[in-house]
Amino acid sequence: MITLEHVEKLKAVTGVTYNEAKEALDHTRGDILEAVLHLERQGKVNKPANDGFVSSKEAEPKKEEQPKHKEDDSLKKFFDWLKHLLHLGNTNDFAVYKEDRDSISIPLTIFIIMLLFAFWVVFPLMIVGLFFNYRYRFAGPNFSDNKVNRTVDTISNATLRTGEVVKDAVNNISEDFKKDEQ
Repeated sequence: MITLEHVEKLKAVTGVTYNEAKEALDHTRGDILEAVLHLERQGKVNKPANDGFVSSKEAEPKKEEQPKHKEDDSLKKFFDWLKHLLHLGNTNDFAVYKEDRDSISIPLTIFIIMLLFAFWVVFPLMIVGLFFNYRYRFAGPNFSDNKVNRTVDTISNATLRTGEVVKDAVNNISEDFKKDEQ
């Protein structure tokens, strides 16, 4: 039995007129799928874009795409920046040297992690190293202008001068104590 609802569904799915939909359903004894195929064979309907899949069920309404939030873009930018930073840290090194010979060279990323998690060990070791004439420099493709290394050398020289002043002061105090004891 062909109902008005069947004719309307066929008409909505295929885009044919009411009379064409009714004739196709009459020809196929109410089978909507066969009616669609019959209309295709007659050339009244183009084949569906989805490889011929037609359903008599109503299609679910498509959800509208949600516009991207600024947080998504900000998060992507943050991760891109973090990835770039890690790349820089892994392609550049922190080097400890004495008399122009490298004693140790580690990736900058490892050095920064060591500074963050073991600051109270790493920083004093660096200061003690300066008193034993060890120097520090950053090496790699991003430190070719030596601006940073000149700054590190200036700090190293200032630390060495401070160390010499402290050493002289300790010597003077010890000499004063020796004079007082005599």
